[in-house]
Amino acid sequence: MRVLITALPALGHLYPVMPIAEALRARGHRVVLATGDRAAHRLQRQGWEAHPLGVSTEEAAQQVLRSGVDFRRLAPGERWRFAVAMFAGVLATALAVELAPVLEALVPELLLYEEMAAGAALAAVRAGVPAVRHGIGPRMPPPMREEFDRELERSWGATGGGPVPPGLAGALHLDVWPPAVPQPPEVPQPPQVARAPQVARAPRSAALRPAAWSEPGLPLPELLRAHPRPRPVVYVTLGTVSTRESATLRTVLAGLTGLDVDVLVALGPDLDPAELGPPHPRVHPVAFVPADRVLPRVDAVVHHGGSGTFLGALAAGRPQLVLPQRAHDQFLNARAAVGSGCGLSLGPQEVTSAAVHGAAADLLGAPGWGRRAREAARRVAAMPGAEEVAAQLERLAAGGGAAG
Repeated sequence: MRVLITALPALGHLYPVMPIAEALRARGHRVVLATGDRAAHRLQRQGWEAHPLGVSTEEAAQQVLRSGVDFRRLAPGERWRFAVAMFAGVLATALAVELAPVLEALVPELLLYEEMAAGAALAAVRAGVPAVRHGIGPRMPPPMREEFDRELERSWGATGGGPVPPGLAGALHLDVWPPAVPQPPEVPQPPQVARAPQVARAPRSAALRPAAWSEPGLPLPELLRAHPRPRPVVYVTLGTVSTRESATLRTVLAGLTGLDVDVLVALGPDLDPAELGPPHPRVHPVAFVPADRVLPRVDAVVHHGGSGTFLGALAAGRPQLVLPQRAHDQFLNARAAVGSGCGLSLGPQEVTSAAVHGAAADLLGAPGWGRRAREAARRVAAMPGAEEVAAQLERLAAGGGAAG
């Protein structure tokens, strides 16, 4: 079977789909990955067949700003509108056009896309290829989901027109959100979006266990190789984009170094360790870590609320302190961490060294946090894994994408 897997050019979009890509390849299928240029070339060096995409999230964000949808002027509860205009509008249109010749050349029997690469679904429908949507985080609140679908309809028209077909988003949605974790509270439905969109026939849903994934070859940090360790280890990451905010990271580290802990901090590709200030003997900065091996070995996780880190820490059974910065899903994940009893959260205006110190001390000192996190991890482990879901995808492709 030939499978095309598409993810937008950001690691938080690509990494969640890699476990299913590996499972499909292990079952003998030809798997082609389409993602951003830098990541595609890294994957090629690792032996993957990868097609580089020219779409740019940065350029898309600027285009949305020029259209008058300004993230900075939206109320916190309305900031999802920027994401809808960007992912279901600008990027969906560009991706649908760019993928059309890829589909024509490959003729895949199945297309799988991470949910924000929704333009891939448009290209798949036009090519007559069954599509599967791979969730990467919490389900969208109803107003966001409906407006996302409506914007996708408009993108369908912008890329060729014609009647909007049913099932525009695909035949199946792989839901990585664990049943052990409550969904964030629903946003009240405003009257102006009460009309059900034409694509309201959502794909049926199947559970898929979330799993952290790392590129091969990343060494386990020396700090985590010692047995026994002299003190607890706290893993800190503000993501591969948010880590440019060195001031926030310095505040976090100032709070943590007041505790008797070692701090492993992942800086991402752009931040110079010198921006953290003078070296500290218990702060261990690295560019990237193998998250699938690091998360089970640390005692707590402090992070920005990215879905990959949130779900990875949850699957590893580690209590977490969530510090949402900008993106809509970061705030949803922060609420979910608190609602599940597995973690604490500090909003952007609440992040002080004293607040971080107090929250981390609570997570490490009170036994209830670890107990609840381990219980959530047991429930995550009971979800179907990538190998089981890969077999389900084979059946779906063999049936021509029938949702039954």
